[in-house]
Amino acid sequence: MTKIGGEIVMIEYRVARSSDISGMLDLFQELKKEGAQVGFTHIEDVEELQQQLKDENIVLYVAVDPEKGKIAGILRGKRGASYQNHSAFMTAAVAKSYRGKQIAKELTHYGLEDLAEKGVKIARTYVYSNNKASLNTLLSCGFTISGSVHMHHFSEETGQYVDDIIVHKLLNDK
Repeated sequence: MTKIGGEIVMIEYRVARSSDISGMLDLFQELKKEGAQVGFTHIEDVEELQQQLKDENIVLYVAVDPEKGKIAGILRGKRGASYQNHSAFMTAAVAKSYRGKQIAKELTHYGLEDLAEKGVKIARTYVYSNNKASLNTLLSCGFTISGSVHMHHFSEETGQYVDDIIVHKLLNDK
């Protein structure tokens, strides 16, 4: 359950289905218009999402608001190939109107549990150092800061360089 605009809403967390493609593309367009710097904003067509849904090394998870039929958030776990298949790189995004409602945290917990059941031993991701909300969410999910990529990119908005903070979480053996 999540409180949105004063009302309690049941959010469904699950593995994405092909029937979610339209809603995921809507979320990606919303993020793009917002200027969000997240790996999903470059995805613009149905075919690319269909490929990801078919790829055995990629799992897409969604947080769905069933009352509105809207994708509130998405998480991608991309498993390494061959000798790196013990690890997964994660990317997540939440629609602006659903932020601050613990959806990213719940979706991350859901995805991590599923990835562990699939044999993934470690989850990793990079977070921009100025993205305090995402960093706090990951830390609250048990991730540990492993390092950084110093001055990864220049932010036109702030006029400063931004680091990538590298975080990881060891998952329980299943």
